[in-house]
Parts: sequence; C-alpha cells; structure tokens
Amino acid sequence: MDFWQSLFPKSNSPDDWQEWLQKYMNESFSNLSPDAMPSMPSSQPSPSSQPNSNSNSAYSMFESFHYVYIHIPVHEISLNDIQVHHTLTQLIIRIHEQPELKITLPAPISKKGATAEVKEETLEICLPKSRQQFEMELSIDPID
Repeated sequence: MDFWQSLFPKSNSPDDWQEWLQKYMNESFSNLSPDAMPSMPSSQPSPSSQPNSNSNSAYSMFESFHYVYIHIPVHEISLNDIQVHHTLTQLIIRIHEQPELKITLPAPISKKGATAEVKEETLEICLPKSRQQFEMELSIDPID
C-alpha cells in the first residue's frame, strides 16, 4: 500500500467514507474554537459562520455529500434547557432564556435520522440530507 492509499478508506462503501470523514473532522477540528480560526477576507459575511442577528450564539456549519453538520457552543448550559427542531430547510434551536436561533440549511433535510450530542461544550448536530427530488410544475400565465 503506498502513502496516498493509506490516507483514505480501503473500500468505497458510503459507511466507510462517512466513518473516515467523521474521524478526519474530529482529528482536524476538535481542538479549534470558532475564535481560534483565522478570518478570511470576504466581500460578504458567510451566514454559516456568523452569529445570527437575533441571537448572541455563534455557530459553524459544514456539509458533506450526505449530511449537514452544525456546531454550537453550549458553555455552562444544561441539556434540559436546549430544544432542537428542524424543518426541511431550517434548524431551530431554543436555549432557556435566550432568543431563538434559526439557521437556514444549505440543502433540504430528511425527516428522520438527525442526531445531536454534546462534545467538549459544543452541541454537534448531524442532519441527513433528503434524497427525495422535489419537482413542481409552474403554470405560466399568458400576457394580455
């Protein structure tokens, strides 16, 4: 096995790739806080890395081919005080005595399979992307 092959999963199964990606993300980013990450020059702020205008909570969001991941710092917050809900296109987080945090998701989300857990004072939410294709016909009104 050469050096490059040793860096990636041995098979092409989605489960092996998902496990590899999760391990890579944990090893690469587990010790970084949002404040420790360098800021990149941008003409527009990225909504996925900026605090929501209605909340003091910062969050980070990234996606893989099958999942959307959101990390939210939850320092000194009891799990009983956190409620997480999602729609097809939005994540809603309610933390006791704080304004509601609404995050627009980059892709439609499946109704089932979402997980949330707290690791090192960070709420990690994993949302599976919907595999259903939605096609809607639009009627075209004639111009008089």
